[in-house]
Amino acid sequence: MSDIDKLAWVLKERFDHVGARKSMGWLTTSLNVLNCVLSLNRNYDKFVHPRVKAFEKCHPSIEELAQLRDLIDSYESPVRFSIQELDYNYCEWAQMLRGVVEYLINVQQEYEGSNEYERLQRWATSVTPKDADSVGVKGFGLSGFQYLRMLFGAQTTKPDRHIIRFVSEAVGRRVSDRVAVDLLEQAAQRVGLPVCGIDKAIWEERARGQSRCRADHSLSE
Repeated sequence: MSDIDKLAWVLKERFDHVGARKSMGWLTTSLNVLNCVLSLNRNYDKFVHPRVKAFEKCHPSIEELAQLRDLIDSYESPVRFSIQELDYNYCEWAQMLRGVVEYLINVQQEYEGSNEYERLQRWATSVTPKDADSVGVKGFGLSGFQYLRMLFGAQTTKPDRHIIRFVSEAVGRRVSDRVAVDLLEQAAQRVGLPVCGIDKAIWEERARGQSRCRADHSLSE
């Protein structure tokens, strides 16, 4: 049995209840990007979500990325913005955020759409994991790239530690981040399940301890 067959069997057994999600992102491009970059190696419920909500409340008019870039640049440095606006004192992260914002401002110009959100939706659905290196922002790797795509509507998955462990258990061997993405996309397609919904269900189970799944048929840890 191939790795895809093994994983497809596990997905069918455990996640046949999962349906397609209308949207998993925030309502504006700026909040989506903040949410994505803040999520890297941080607890979502305790760290990320409160900061994004606080920023949304404090700056309801900042919707597009040029506005977010201007706010960042109004401070003496990106880290001063991060400290003041997000209560996060981490220079490398602040530089990463500024870089991702600039990348998306530029790359969206290659896509059609009546507004920035639509252009980034087209970007998200047209690129692949192989394009992650094109971002060129230090510290922003495949997991961040994939999560950003998901927030803008792409049917894919992000190779966080939960996904990598889940796929590794299902196929019976340790897999890399890129292999985990490829296997989960192919296996989900084979059994006709939405990969974003599966990603969310795995995260809910492993990060929050919430599960609607059937008994665990994957390999034990």
